Amino acid sequence: MNEVYTIRSEEGDEYKLQFTTDRSGIVANVLLDKIENHGLFIVEIGLGRTKGVNVTNHRVLAQIEQCIADVLLGNPNFMLVFFCDFISLLPSMNKNMSVQEYRSRLFSRMFERYVAQHHITDIFNRVTIVEGVAENYYFHIIARKRHLVYADMISAGIQKDFGKPADE
Repeated sequence: MNEVYTIRSEEGDEYKLQFTTDRSGIVANVLLDKIENHGLFIVEIGLGRTKGVNVTNHRVLAQIEQCIADVLLGNPNFMLVFFCDFISLLPSMNKNMSVQEYRSRLFSRMFERYVAQHHITDIFNRVTIVEGVAENYYFHIIARKRHLVYADMISAGIQKDFGKPADE
């Protein structure tokens, strides 16, 4: 799977939302193979601003939420992984936290709001934090509750392997 969606704000900002099963190294190949042998697929979410400098408004956030929900809810064997990277042209709105932490908290709030508004009870968002030398790295695993054991495996794998050379 490799799908890209473009979301545009009324102010002219543009965002790219990508879903891919291509292996980037965030989750170790051996773990991906094990999970895929159980009929599940890990889909990485990439989100980036490609145009504009305005504050991301609620309408755009709602479109992002809906797009993510459509992919997950439409595919019962998908688990989503999102890495809050630090490649951002815009700084955090909160000077007391890193861009990654800000994005992670925003992503969690978006998730919590969406599931509450739509009365979804069987999907969860697992935040995994990896302590780096200069800063922390934030990962989100979004999955169905019946896939909790696999989310735990992914979280533990990211904790163990992130930042190390990818396996073959």
